[in-house]
Amino acid sequence: MAKSTQTILTGLRPTGTLHLGSYFGAIAPLLELQKTHHVYLMVADLHALTTLDDRKGLSENTLKTAALYIAFGIDPKKTTIFVQSHISAHAELSTLLGMITPLSLIELNPVYKEMLAEHPTKRTFGLLGYPVLQAADILLYRANAVPVGRDQAPHIELAREIARKFNTTFGETFIEPKTILSEAQRILSLKDPAKKMSKSHGEASYVGLLDDAETIRKKVRTAVTDSDGIVKYDPESKPGLANLLTLYALTTGGTPTDAAKHFSGKQYSVIKHDVAEAIIAFLAPGQKKYAALIKKPSALKSILKTGTTKANKTAQQSLRTAYTKVGLYA
Repeated sequence: MAKSTQTILTGLRPTGTLHLGSYFGAIAPLLELQKTHHVYLMVADLHALTTLDDRKGLSENTLKTAALYIAFGIDPKKTTIFVQSHISAHAELSTLLGMITPLSLIELNPVYKEMLAEHPTKRTFGLLGYPVLQAADILLYRANAVPVGRDQAPHIELAREIARKFNTTFGETFIEPKTILSEAQRILSLKDPAKKMSKSHGEASYVGLLDDAETIRKKVRTAVTDSDGIVKYDPESKPGLANLLTLYALTTGGTPTDAAKHFSGKQYSVIKHDVAEAIIAFLAPGQKKYAALIKKPSALKSILKTGTTKANKTAQQSLRTAYTKVGLYA
């Protein structure tokens, strides 16, 4: 299949192991996009610094995240994988864009408000500047689009506004990126199905891509459902059960409605058992590949070095153009 001329930029923060929400929301869509688009996929370690309390494992988690990308299907021959902090242009362009970004644009951004509410002790310039750094990430690679969940769409709109303001002020320089809204089913917390699956809600709330079989069984067994025992796919009134049916559908094929028919008349304990086993079987191939990759850090680092070299070439070209447009001595 021939690649289009469209470029995509995306990334995940290395704040610990990725989970099923990360996979179905971010990695799985890229498995198709990398066949038809030029994809830049970064390990967003600079972004991780905005909320991390303990940074001792950040370096290790950076390699771990890259290994998970590859183990679960991202092809380094089709996708440029790199580490954000290894390319200085991200921080440099962020500084430049920060000079023209109205503070109100960030303070009114709903995603910033949510992050601040979730991390009340992180009222830092870094968290405030998170959207500007994200805009720099995108604009450096002349990305035409960014795949995100609906909850992250305001960040991309802000990046569009920043690009537009730069272009209006200094002349046409950056592409205004479009949003590719993920069509993936939203994966919810196992402990609180009113929230999306997230590591910040506690270990029992998510299934990590590297969780062993017994851990997965325990987490799914204790997942919140409801007390009426009626099996139907109803995200509004039965979000916990709907989430389990969604996980079963995603890991076995079919739809959540198909899963509800499959489990019709079954006890919730049976559903939880089968969902856990489906997840275990689904994750097994990727976990096996990950185990092999992580034993060869030199090969993994080589992949990242190659990706960084390629990404840096594009990033530096964009940065120099921006510097020239602004009027800096170059």
